[in-house]
Amino acid sequence: MTSASPTGGFSCALVTGALQPYAIDFYRALDASLKKRGASLIVLVGSRSTYRPWSSLGIEDDDPLFQFVGGKFAPAWVQRILGSSSRDKVFLPGTSKIGSALTGHQPDIVIVNERNPICLGAAAWARRHGVPCILSTDIGRNPPRYSSTRLHLIYHRLIGGLFDGVLAKTVEGETAFARSGAPVLLAPHAIDTARYPLPAGAKEEPFRFLFVGVLEERKGLDMLMEAARLVHAAGHRFSVRLVGSGPWQPSAEDTASPWLSLAGFKDGGDLLEEYHKAGAFVLPTREDTYAVVVHEAASCGLPLLVSTGAGASLTLVEEGASGYRFAPSDSRSLADHMICLLSDPGLRRRLGAGARLLAEEWSTGNAGEKVAKWLSQLLLPR
Repeated sequence: MTSASPTGGFSCALVTGALQPYAIDFYRALDASLKKRGASLIVLVGSRSTYRPWSSLGIEDDDPLFQFVGGKFAPAWVQRILGSSSRDKVFLPGTSKIGSALTGHQPDIVIVNERNPICLGAAAWARRHGVPCILSTDIGRNPPRYSSTRLHLIYHRLIGGLFDGVLAKTVEGETAFARSGAPVLLAPHAIDTARYPLPAGAKEEPFRFLFVGVLEERKGLDMLMEAARLVHAAGHRFSVRLVGSGPWQPSAEDTASPWLSLAGFKDGGDLLEEYHKAGAFVLPTREDTYAVVVHEAASCGLPLLVSTGAGASLTLVEEGASGYRFAPSDSRSLADHMICLLSDPGLRRRLGAGARLLAEEWSTGNAGEKVAKWLSQLLLPR
């Protein structure tokens, strides 16, 4: 790898196909941590997104941290092969201006966020110019089925030699294909906990279990309904609140039950209010590479009931300290955990406090410091 300057300063370019709102706080935290070390960061973004204007994300067109890199959108069939969102288009290789952008900035190290064409172009530029390239990824060698096909994994293996290190955003990501002996740092998806403070007011009555996410079969909502029916049959008074939208619909029987309510999609202050009114957070997902909503709930001091299908269960759910894990198919186990929380206010307080501590441990500020230190060590003279 190349070396940092004698003063410790170096320049880093982070390349991403599109911006996720929660990731912006991490990029700003990493920028601040690098500046403290005399280093610099530029975030090169492939797509402004067809549904999130930059201004709505708190980014102005002249923001010095972010630079838009244009190009020609890939056709629909390429988007499907790459698994990209229909709302966050990616560019065809060779059509984006990523090479000229990197040449203009001359970074000492490049980080690519996943493996879409603009990031592949950045990795190829780094290899041609002898600049180390780090892969930032959720996806390792045994990813959730919904996130990667067999063809994806073949592609990942073929290009693995382009990456001199791995910034793993999930525990699964630690197994990503890269050069032999490449260093790996676990730095999960992070949020700014200041945006999700502890609640000041009273909780909603009866005790509320909160789900936040897309309403779809993959999220295990049928299992949550089954668990809730078991808790209701045991004579407990509670509610299950579903925040989100999607194709899944509860049965007519569950819809008519006294314990179920559907809030629809919410974000910003409205979503924060939902976290603050809830007594506990539940995510019965069958498959999620991570699930940032778990971090949001933990930051708000909610006990966590999260299935082992969510990557966040491995970093934010410590058994008996911040919450409990359960198998995605085990509605009886989930029901038992729900009953435990309903029956023990002291347990709820302890788990909520533990969840908040873990949320702060994995916050954007700490993640920025951790990644900046790691990058600095990678570039030390050998």
